[in-house]
Amino acid sequence: MDDNDDEDIGYCKPPKHSRWKKGQSGNPRGRPKGSRGLKTDLHAELVSRMEIQMNGKRVSGTKQQLMLKTLTARAAAGDVRSIKALIDLVMQIFGPEDRGGDRKMLSAQDRQIFDELLGRTAPDASNKSSKTGKKKNDD
Repeated sequence: MDDNDDEDIGYCKPPKHSRWKKGQSGNPRGRPKGSRGLKTDLHAELVSRMEIQMNGKRVSGTKQQLMLKTLTARAAAGDVRSIKALIDLVMQIFGPEDRGGDRKMLSAQDRQIFDELLGRTAPDASNKSSKTGKKKNDD
């Protein structure tokens, strides 16, 4: 390096002659028009329709629907790999929450215990003595 050269050269500091000029693109030709990405190709394949044989019947649908039908049929038949794949897929898409249609309500006693545990209502005096570890005398 020259002594009169005051520019720093090193990590993340390339020499001035090799830096991009102002207004110059690092990819001058860019991405060709009409080129598609993996997501686009995958989506096109999954929504395309086809027919398969399932239990001796011709079943028609999109490839995505047919893959799910095949996976669930194999899982229902007891295929362990299909069961694991289906459970993983359900957990990834829907999450661990219960998907039951009806909501179960707590009984009044269960609700009271739940509220006391969360500190929503003050527990009565008899419960305080049992929580502090002191035993009640039942003489």
